[in-house]
Formats: sequence, C-alpha cells, structure tokens
Amino acid sequence: MNTAVRLSLAALALAMLGACGDSGPAPLDKARSDFVAQDYAAARTELFSALEQEPGNREALVLLASTQIALGDADAAERAVSRLEHAGETGAGMKRLKAGIALLRGRASDAIMLIVNDFDTEAWRLRAEAYLALGKDKAAADAFAQGMKAGNDLPLAVAYARFALNAGDLGRVSDILHIMQRFAPSSYNTLVLAGDLASARGQTDLAVAAYRKTIAAYPDKVPPMLALANAYDEQGKVDEAMAVVERARKTGSDDPALEELRIQLLSEKGEWEAIRLALQGREGGLDPSSGSGLTYAEALLRLGQAEQARVLFNRALLLAPQNFYARRMLGEAQLATGDPRGAWATLKPLAAGTLARPEVLALAERAARASGDPQAGVLKARLDPARLKATMALADEGQAALSRQDWAGALTAYRELLRRGDDAEVLGYLATASARSGQAKAAIAYVDRALKLAPGDPERLHAAALVRLELGKDPKGARKLLEAAASADPDNAEITRDLGKAKAAAG
Repeated sequence: MNTAVRLSLAALALAMLGACGDSGPAPLDKARSDFVAQDYAAARTELFSALEQEPGNREALVLLASTQIALGDADAAERAVSRLEHAGETGAGMKRLKAGIALLRGRASDAIMLIVNDFDTEAWRLRAEAYLALGKDKAAADAFAQGMKAGNDLPLAVAYARFALNAGDLGRVSDILHIMQRFAPSSYNTLVLAGDLASARGQTDLAVAAYRKTIAAYPDKVPPMLALANAYDEQGKVDEAMAVVERARKTGSDDPALEELRIQLLSEKGEWEAIRLALQGREGGLDPSSGSGLTYAEALLRLGQAEQARVLFNRALLLAPQNFYARRMLGEAQLATGDPRGAWATLKPLAAGTLARPEVLALAERAARASGDPQAGVLKARLDPARLKATMALADEGQAALSRQDWAGALTAYRELLRRGDDAEVLGYLATASARSGQAKAAIAYVDRALKLAPGDPERLHAAALVRLELGKDPKGARKLLEAAASADPDNAEITRDLGKAKAAAG
C-alpha cells in the first residue's frame, strides 16, 4: 500500500487517540510524536515499550495497528486489531483499520465494503486508494474530491495532490497546495509539495527555495535533501548537489537513491577513479542496466578498460533494449575497441531521430565514416552549427511549453520539428500536447504513428495504450496494446499496473 494510505491511517490513529484521552506513559507520548513525524519504526519501538507496561492500553493498540499498517505489515496490524476487539473496541475507526489491512492484502473491494456507509475524510481517503488499486482512476478522483469537501485533512490532501501530480494535473495540485497552506502551512508534506510542484513546472529556482525551506524545518529528513540535490544538479551546480548528498549521508540513511545520486554526481565531475573504487567491490552484484551499473562501465571506459566496458554495456543493452545511454555508450566502447561497423549498427537508430543530440551525431558520424558508410556525409551536414542551433532551439521551446502546460505552444514547436522527418519522440510529445488540449483523435493518431516506427517497442505500445486510457477511448484496444507491452517487457511494473487499469476499464 502506498504512503498516502498509510498517512491517512495516521490521522485515524491520532483521532482515536484523541477520543481516548491525552494522558499516557512516556513511551506512548514519544510514539505519538514519532508517528506524526512519520518515523514509524521508532514509533513501533516505543509502542512495544508502552504495551509492556500496560498490555491492555487501547490508545497504544490503536496506534500500533496504524503503525504496522504504515510499515506494510498486515499480519502484525491484524494482531493488534484482534487485541483491540478482545478489549471491546468497536466503531467506524476499527472498520477503517480493517480496511487499511484489506488494502495491504490486495483486497480493495473488501476495503470499500468495510467503509461503505462511512463518510469521514479518512474513509474517503481509503475509498479513493481502493479505487486506484482497482484501476478506477475516475472513481478515485471523485472520492478524493468528496473527501476534500468533507473537511480539512492533511493525509487526504497529500494523497490527492500526489494523485494529481502523477496525472500531470498541475492546476489541481496547485489548488490542493493552497488549501494545505491554509490549514497546515508548516507541515512537512505541505513544504515538500511546494517544491515538487515547482519542480514539475520546471521552476527550478522556486523548487530549490522550497526544498531548502523544508530542510531548515525538518533537518533530518532525507527525501527533501535528495530533491534539493537533484534540483541543484539540474541547474548545473554539481558541487552544491554533492554537498547536500554528503549531508544526507551523515544522517545514516540507507536509501539506495542516495548512493546512486552520489555516483551520478561523481560521473558528472569526471571522477572516474573514485567511481571505480566505490563500486568495484560490488561489481558482481550490480545490475548492468542500473544507473550505478552503467556509470561503473563508463568509468572503466574512461580509465582505458574499453573491452571490459564493452562487455558490460552489451549486457546492459540486452537487459534494457530501449536504454538510450546504454546504446550510446556501447557504440563508443565498440569504437574504442576497433569495431566501427558494430558501433555504426549500434548508433544508427539513435542518430536517426530529429532530436538526436550533437554528441550522438558526432559519435555516429565517426562510426559511419570509419565503416565507409555514405551516411557519414548526411550526418556531417546535420552537424552544421546553424542547423543544429535551430533544431535545439525548437526542442527547448517545446520542452518549455510542456513544462508550463502551454499545449498550443508545444504543438507549434513539435509540429515544426516533425517537418524534418518522422521521430517517435517528437510524435510522443505531440500526442501528449494534443491529449491535454482535448484533441483526442489527433493524440491517438500521433501515438499510433510513433508505434509504426517501432512496432514491437514496449515503450511505444505502452504510450499508445495510455493515451487511449487517459482519454477514455477504445479501452479494449488499450488492453490489447498493454498485453503486448507486458509480453515484451514482463518485468516493467508500470506496464503491469496500467494493464490492471485497462482490464478494469475494458470490463
């Protein structure tokens, strides 16, 4: 179950605690504050201590059940609920706890039935999460909206905002944020959401300011540090980003994203030996297609171990055929090991796109020329500075328009780019802008055109299905496309999740 559901149960637990009274042993007081701070592991430890002193303390048992749900431990939560039932606890709050456990166990329909006549803000939250689990996004959105009308509730608002953020509905996110800023202006989630919204809008300076404000108020929280480091990295401030990462590491966090970002930043700084030393002990366990695995392979290439790098990049591309970086670096490694024909075969698909970056075109031109392929001359012409400048300006214009949700501006920029030749990436952006501006027929035409360029590509199959799902068009066709995508990429969690939604929509 996702964080939003767990947060909703936090409010439930605190509400039930409030109904029972404010007094309690010191461990319970500490557990309350840990729970509010979302430090669930610490809260659980304190609750065990409290229950050793008072095994039948209902307050502690309610909070323990909610804490175990927040930690994703359905069995432990069920044991706590059972103890509450034996103690005579009944009512709507107990049903909400059971609904939370049902969600953890993947029984979304059961969760809905448990709260069918409950119209508390927390019940609306749980109902929305259950609908999401069933792939019924519209019903979930309606439940979120009804919950917001029922009253001010931070976990509900946070989950609704995250739902809207994932859907790309930044206007809705902004509305929810304004409500949160009225009733919980200093809460951790309100401060973080302000940064996430600014980041989604491409307003990096505002995002940096928001994340810094969050860290000042909550200095031990690692997620805003990661977000701030990424924002600095976007601005090209690699040293500032690294300083934030080092500060986060001092908290003792074991978040793997922290080490991955550190390795990424080291690569941007060109500290290849540091990367090799940091990862060589873990080489055997590294996924070649992961960020760290690819960076390790690049470090070997930069340190003159081209053959070993080529082997690793080849493995990465076999695991993730659509990975742009793995393909580009394999081409470079093939050139470095004296295989220009192999490099040209690897790089040719990357260079074919209108949005191919100058460094990719230059690498492909080298490979084509060394292979004696006449396409070398075409690539050299595309590297003309004036032509490149015009293409990159249009690409930047299109990205900026998408970031500020200026769909008309995005359509203008990408249609101009499309005149330079079919490009799946350009067609994808055109589909997004068309869908967001209500041009359903055009959006589907664009994704289908992109799919024709790469018929079996799971990414293109997924995109073609998503446009149909989001627009409510051709649910059966969306399902077929997602089934094909899942067959081509069975380990892709996003495709699997969306296939579930498509099945629910198709009936």
